[in-house]
Amino acid sequence: MNQDLCLVISGEAGQGIQTIEDLLVRTISKEYFVCSSKDIMSRVRGGNNSTEIRISSQNVFAYKETINLLFLLNDHALTRLLPRINSESTIFSEEGFIDKGHLQVPTNQLYSIPLSSLAKKAGGKLYTNTILVGYIVAILDLNKETAQELIADKFSKKDQTIIDQNIEAFKLGYEAGTSTQYECREIKNISNIPEPTNYSILDGSEAISIGALAGGCNYISSYPMSPSTGVLINLAQNGVAFDVLVEQAEDEIAALNMVLGAWYAGARGLATTSGGGLALMQEAISLAGITETPCVIHLAQRPGPATGLPTRTEQADLNLTLYAGHGEFPRIILAPGTLKEGIELTQKAFYLADAYQVPVFVLTDQFFVDSLGMMKHFTLENQLDKPHIQKTEQDYKRYLLTENGISPRGIPGYGNGFIKVDSDEHTEGGIITEDFDIRVSMTDKRLSKQKSILKNYIQEEWYGKKDASQLIIAWGSTHSAVKEWIERKNDPDIAYLHLKQLYPLPQYLGDLLRNKTIYCIEGNATGQLSNLLTTELDAHVDYRIHKYDGAPFSLEYIEERWNEVNHG
Repeated sequence: MNQDLCLVISGEAGQGIQTIEDLLVRTISKEYFVCSSKDIMSRVRGGNNSTEIRISSQNVFAYKETINLLFLLNDHALTRLLPRINSESTIFSEEGFIDKGHLQVPTNQLYSIPLSSLAKKAGGKLYTNTILVGYIVAILDLNKETAQELIADKFSKKDQTIIDQNIEAFKLGYEAGTSTQYECREIKNISNIPEPTNYSILDGSEAISIGALAGGCNYISSYPMSPSTGVLINLAQNGVAFDVLVEQAEDEIAALNMVLGAWYAGARGLATTSGGGLALMQEAISLAGITETPCVIHLAQRPGPATGLPTRTEQADLNLTLYAGHGEFPRIILAPGTLKEGIELTQKAFYLADAYQVPVFVLTDQFFVDSLGMMKHFTLENQLDKPHIQKTEQDYKRYLLTENGISPRGIPGYGNGFIKVDSDEHTEGGIITEDFDIRVSMTDKRLSKQKSILKNYIQEEWYGKKDASQLIIAWGSTHSAVKEWIERKNDPDIAYLHLKQLYPLPQYLGDLLRNKTIYCIEGNATGQLSNLLTTELDAHVDYRIHKYDGAPFSLEYIEERWNEVNHG
């Protein structure tokens, strides 16, 4: 039985919640499995942000609504969280931060923390977040030496005075935590993590970045856009160490055109963007289609249309990637559900783009890229960064008609051939043409890659019995919540299908879906994957469970919707 504890820290942007999250998650990871997620308002300062940290007996990467411990950093941090409070919740705050008239919780579950006076003692409000870290470490009975080492490491690039003052602030908070009357019973029911050194802490942006490096990425060009920018920042920070050329482009279409230029010249380029950015990249995507120039695009989804909810999460851009660019040409769409898959699928994306000379999309979302989790160390395939570039001869034809539709790809300066590409329809040699027969041949050639791509289809994962009568299908970041819910449900008549490659889809999947009651769970309003399964596999989805309010799927939401569709 999985035991867990959900604690939430709520306050304004600028109050250091991210620092609290980072220090606590890394401290907790030395003793327990842990993950965290963010609820961020779209503003630089003010508003109300919160971070959820889940401590568990198992490795989890899913959001949970019910709050066990809530820590408030200001007097207006509680309002938005009231629906997540129940009679078992405990709230910690400065005296006077809570209007008890609006809170239906017994007063013996409210605990006062003298944050202001402790911060004044430590040197000012700046240290409030470190004081709270010390307080939480104490009430959870975590190793305080570990926390202090992490604090010293986090501020190691600062003056020693800053390190010393933060350590002192931590001690003040820790003393306050040990002297409180509160006892955290939930933490005593959680099993310690076996061999914690076998795990790393990372977020989704870091996973995608590592996968890109593993895939041989040596060029990134992007225009910053939340929540995709983390990948650009990660590769910029590691650009020198891994020989990655980083370009912040003037706009999204320029960014992807630069990536196409990089692949044309023999590099392995990446563009990272969000929905609005991909909408602007349409022309470049289409250019990749007709010139058969490989490219990899990471799309971190957020709710639209237009600016929508720019710091929240959704899975509503599947159709955008499926139909991006005018004209007809093949593409590949991948959707990692775990941090490990984020690395593996992004690495594979570069291989697939190179092998088939098509655009490859890696779909994540705000919840995936901004959440921290634990990943067990593993060894990647090392054969996926071998380039498919060929040395050219004088009679080289860039668009040579072949049986599988894949022409030998040369690059300028490698061999004696002249590399000609054209955004107009072209001959095998890359010369513009309006010949109707050649047009048909070239279109058929490009589309015929689909069969070859399916030979490298990234296998789905099946959980539960193959003969279960009820089958849930999900994709992307929804995977972790569905998988954990299934494990907790432990019903042998419910199976789960996790799709990692959303397009193209092999026909055998359609056979797996026959004679079952199908439930498709996805974070959009219209059921974009459900519709795709019907179009591509002639599958019938019986029940569609959607969420599109900007928040991620939670275990409670899945349970509630499941009961609703099954019992009315």
